[in-house]
Amino acid sequence: MNLTKKQVEQVCKKLDGGLVKFSFLASGNHNYNYVIETIGKKYVLRIENNPQFKNLKKEYNLLKSLKVGLGPKAYFFDKSHNIISADYFVEEFVEGKYPTKLNAKFIILMAKWAKRLHGQKQPCKKYSLLKAIKPYFRNVHNHKNALSDEVTNEIDSLFKRVIVFCNKNDNFFGNRKKASLLHSDLSRENIIYDGKKIKLLDWEFSNYNFPEWDIVYFMQSLELSNKQKELFLKTYGYPNSKTGKNRLLIVSLLNTCGDIGYSVWRLGLVKQKKLNKNLKAEISIRLKQDIDQLRKIMGNLER
Repeated sequence: MNLTKKQVEQVCKKLDGGLVKFSFLASGNHNYNYVIETIGKKYVLRIENNPQFKNLKKEYNLLKSLKVGLGPKAYFFDKSHNIISADYFVEEFVEGKYPTKLNAKFIILMAKWAKRLHGQKQPCKKYSLLKAIKPYFRNVHNHKNALSDEVTNEIDSLFKRVIVFCNKNDNFFGNRKKASLLHSDLSRENIIYDGKKIKLLDWEFSNYNFPEWDIVYFMQSLELSNKQKELFLKTYGYPNSKTGKNRLLIVSLLNTCGDIGYSVWRLGLVKQKKLNKNLKAEISIRLKQDIDQLRKIMGNLER
């Protein structure tokens, strides 16, 4: 999107600040992002760029409801299309860098941050493992023609074991009456750390679910060592019990099945020439890693 100076000046009027300069920051699958600098303050302008993913208002409302210090402050949302021909909102520009060295201080701060976030709860419906797993299987079934017979048989064999396990343990989370607010994308590029505090960016996938989803994703995404995982879980206050460990394993199971389904879907897009064929090797390597990971998780759960 080509944003004009006049448009940004009109946005700044809503902020009661005069424009100094603005620049393009980044684009994602669902939005464009610009940095706006006024006298004494910086902002981020997030503009919707995918009409099939109407999630920007939800993200804005969630940021407004967050406890102070967890994410950027949100200022206003505009769906009028009077200034910009798409929905947009303005949020605080968060100073800091992505974490590079994952020292103990960072792990402790991240655990405390997650605990605060997950303290925001709402009632939830009864959770079924079988129901949760079905969409991942559907992705694989719909794009099997992109796989070799060997890989198809390997995934089918593992998924049969997953179904047996989920059928036996379908009510494993049945006693959970409340779900926690999750960020749902705790990857390195969404974490801003200035050495003293942590804030998370990009809340477009946030939702209410069990805290284990964020915990597992964070530990896997940042590839924490066993020692770092222990420190994170201890600081968070996560139970060091067999049940607690099984909860993490089961969420890892669901997450890995989702990753397999995603990779197979992407290979399907390559075969349909809707995705660059040069990505096939990279996706296939990731799929192999996820298959190995699922086999390891099932081995631990079936003991």
